[in-house]
Amino acid sequence: MRRPRPSPPAPLPQAGEGRKASRFERGSLLLAVLLPLLLLACSGGGGGGGGPTEPPPPRAGIVVTPAAAPASGISIASGAATTSSTLILEIRANSVTDLYGVAFDLHYPSTVLQLVQASSGTFLGNATLQSAPGSGAGVLIVGLSKLGAASGTSGSGVLMTLEFRAIATGQGSFSFEQNSAINSSGQAPANFGWSAGTVQVTL
Repeated sequence: MRRPRPSPPAPLPQAGEGRKASRFERGSLLLAVLLPLLLLACSGGGGGGGGPTEPPPPRAGIVVTPAAAPASGISIASGAATTSSTLILEIRANSVTDLYGVAFDLHYPSTVLQLVQASSGTFLGNATLQSAPGSGAGVLIVGLSKLGAASGTSGSGVLMTLEFRAIATGQGSFSFEQNSAINSSGQAPANFGWSAGTVQVTL
């Protein structure tokens, strides 16, 4: 009886074939890791081509634009204590002669400003200030005068200040109505003018 012929041994891998397979596996693994990173870098690199940046929002504040002041008379100005939410409005005398007192109705934009208080300035010295709300919104009735036998004041300075609180964004106008001025003789000064202005509020 014949013995079964043994199977020939499997051929041994030639020198270098194991290293080639190992290098191929490592290369495939490295490519699988780097490919997502390369795609991410490519997609992020296009950010510089976006649309224009939006302009910054407007800054909060109160801006008063006075009308041209008369050569001699009354005008308005924003006081140094004005902030982004509070307006200190100065009622000023400009190059006046022998001014004894003034009276007027001040109209202001009540949709954007709320009156807080009125205070006497220093220009007329110890003058008496009287103020009260007028009929309708945004009207203040003012009387400011010296008392007794006193001479008037000449020059320029602050007659009074009005404090307003900003309540809304918008714009409006100030105006003087029913206005009058007198000197120490009880007469209206000659060539006496009045000018107001506008205000812009941004909250």
